[in-house]
Amino acid sequence: MGDKKITMETIQTYVRLDNEIHMMEIKNVRKSLKMKEDHLKDVQQTESQLKTHYKECQDKTKKEKADVDDLTGKGGQIQASLGKAKFDQQMSKEQAEYLEALNKEELAKKDLEGITKQISDIQAEIKNLTPEVEKLDKLAAEQEELLSSIFKGDYGSQKENELESKMDMLIEKRNRVGVAKYKWTNGKVLLQHAVNQLAYAVKKWDELGKLDKSDTKTMYTMATEARNNLSAAIQNLQNTQKYLSNIQFPYCKEDEIKTLQKATANVYIDMMTTDRHKHALNCFSVTHKRSYALLQWFDSVLTSVIEKDFKSAADEERENAKQLRIERLRLMKESVEKDGGTCNLDASLQRQQEECGQEEINDKQVEQELVGLTNADDVPGSEGSSKDMPPPTPMPLKDLAPPPSEEMLFGNINKLKDQYTKEKSEFTKVQEMNKQRLDQGLQEKLAARRNRKKRVQEE
Repeated sequence: MGDKKITMETIQTYVRLDNEIHMMEIKNVRKSLKMKEDHLKDVQQTESQLKTHYKECQDKTKKEKADVDDLTGKGGQIQASLGKAKFDQQMSKEQAEYLEALNKEELAKKDLEGITKQISDIQAEIKNLTPEVEKLDKLAAEQEELLSSIFKGDYGSQKENELESKMDMLIEKRNRVGVAKYKWTNGKVLLQHAVNQLAYAVKKWDELGKLDKSDTKTMYTMATEARNNLSAAIQNLQNTQKYLSNIQFPYCKEDEIKTLQKATANVYIDMMTTDRHKHALNCFSVTHKRSYALLQWFDSVLTSVIEKDFKSAADEERENAKQLRIERLRLMKESVEKDGGTCNLDASLQRQQEECGQEEINDKQVEQELVGLTNADDVPGSEGSSKDMPPPTPMPLKDLAPPPSEEMLFGNINKLKDQYTKEKSEFTKVQEMNKQRLDQGLQEKLAARRNRKKRVQEE
């Protein structure tokens, strides 16, 4: 590549590219895209399972309906042979089984509709993110070409190399913490909906228990409201766990959700007798309290660990970016003066300082995009639960489960630091052994690294 004569226009182009790349990297578009693509695969697999389950439920409902119809058609014969009391008992059993199968079919349909909407939403997000990643790749390639032409394929100084190597490590660190913040914040939104839905279900189920058993129409209406809210809460609890599949929740674990699912499938049976109604009410109430404890735990992890680490990582990256930019501008100025030109960059350097301060404000402006808060309209919902219900008594903070480890939250960040230290040491050794031009293999390695590490490391 030919040498590029450095002018003020060259410097302005570098500053523009650096600003645009920095603001797009804050939004973590590459990692967000990969996360969405991975999430889509998981959800599509779940959809396939739910389709099979829904078909099984439909077949079961048809069978139970056929049993009821068959018993009804042969009613006279069976009554004559068994007597009315035994016939009524048999009919009641068949009708209860049919009702239970029909309820499970309706729940399976709701689950399938919910997962289908999730797939549609995720695909739309991927469609929006893809051009952003392509734009970032284009900007990074343009910046790499500019820097390579300015510094003749090498680094301008050892300091620039060290700052850039550290920058790659800091970007990846902030990306990882940012992804954790995205997941935990979205999970918290889903949990808040689940808590509200469970509260509403408990309220309706409690009211149902006080009704006259002869008022079957109102009983079925209330039971359906409770069931729909329970179903939506289960979806939100399960989706929360999917966001954080590597984290073991201290409350509302998988076995608790399965128990809640069974109780939800039996609401029309449980509403008929006092004992079964009370047993179901206890199940719903306990899950509601534990979901609220889980929400408290999420809030504690976010405020006491993730948000602090995110601010620290962003501040550290911002300071390193400022130093790297200043070093490059200094090297460009030296190059201009070496060619006999004049370049007063004092004002420009001061402006970079001011712009770096402004970036902190810009970081907050794009944080909403980074976090990607779930829209309330996109959360599985149900009738009657739009307003927050009164929460149960909060668990004392000292009794909350401890937060997950740093590695569980962010991956092995120490490995990033070790990699940076190793690369820095290798570069220094090469510089000491060969003061002339770097060999081609190392040039390619450095150029690949300079290109802002387009690969997305595993968390």
